Amino acid sequence: MRRIELIINPQAGRGSAARLAPEVVAQLRAYGIQCATRYTRAPKEATTLVVEALRGGAECVAIAGGDGTLNEAVNGYLGNARDTQALACIPIGSGNDFAKMLGVGGDWRRACEAIAAGRYRRVDAGICNGHYFANGIGAGFDAQVALEAKSVRWLRGNAIYAAALARTLMLRHTTPPARLTHDGGVMEGRVTLVAAANGSCYGGAFRMAPEADIADGLLDLVVADALSRLGILALVPHVLRGTHVGRRGVTVLRTRRLMMQTETPLVVHADGEIIDGAATRLEIEVLPGALLVAA
Repeated sequence: MRRIELIINPQAGRGSAARLAPEVVAQLRAYGIQCATRYTRAPKEATTLVVEALRGGAECVAIAGGDGTLNEAVNGYLGNARDTQALACIPIGSGNDFAKMLGVGGDWRRACEAIAAGRYRRVDAGICNGHYFANGIGAGFDAQVALEAKSVRWLRGNAIYAAALARTLMLRHTTPPARLTHDGGVMEGRVTLVAAANGSCYGGAFRMAPEADIADGLLDLVVADALSRLGILALVPHVLRGTHVGRRGVTVLRTRRLMMQTETPLVVHADGEIIDGAATRLEIEVLPGALLVAA
């Protein structure tokens, strides 16, 4: 019988993960997999549990939760995993964006099947100011939306992000000047948001970088120039469909590295988790093939 370490965040999906956890364990055992199961009890505990599992020799560490839990896991995995040790994403959170990039979508049963089949592949990760990420980094408007989403308690799924977007638009609209240095040169000007995307989708349904590939060794840099509130409202439907690329005021290019400097402190998220509430300098780099994942 194969053994894996299963780490479950019972708070993921606004608590729905606690209900699904026994089903996940039962499904894995039905595939003949023995699970050493541990539950997180506090924020960032998944990082510690992943490190312990890897040092204990786990062949695969499976994370049952959402993108935030996965981000914690990635920060325990990178720098500690051996070449043969894999990370698996079992999507039972609110957005499950990186699971979509792996072809699992929001189907936790499909994720369990991939683990059972031993289907592993290498994909990219990234690092921002010493913090690892799987799906992407955002600074400015989209990070503020991620911050506001944490306080939306009465909704679930994509509705959380819709409510957070409306609140951000009304209360937190800014367009600070920024200097962006990437592989191809330098960009300067006022910005609404800056995203360095490994995956194509985040925020549950926003196709921020529709052509991004998690295994191409590059990040897709997406920059929205200074937009009015009406300009943002007009852009949102295009971002949902991925048709904003090529529109006036939106720049999309590929780079391995990015440095962002601004005098105005900005909120920054990594995989939807706030990692800095007042950043003025970001150093971001892709890490090609850094993650061995079940997919």
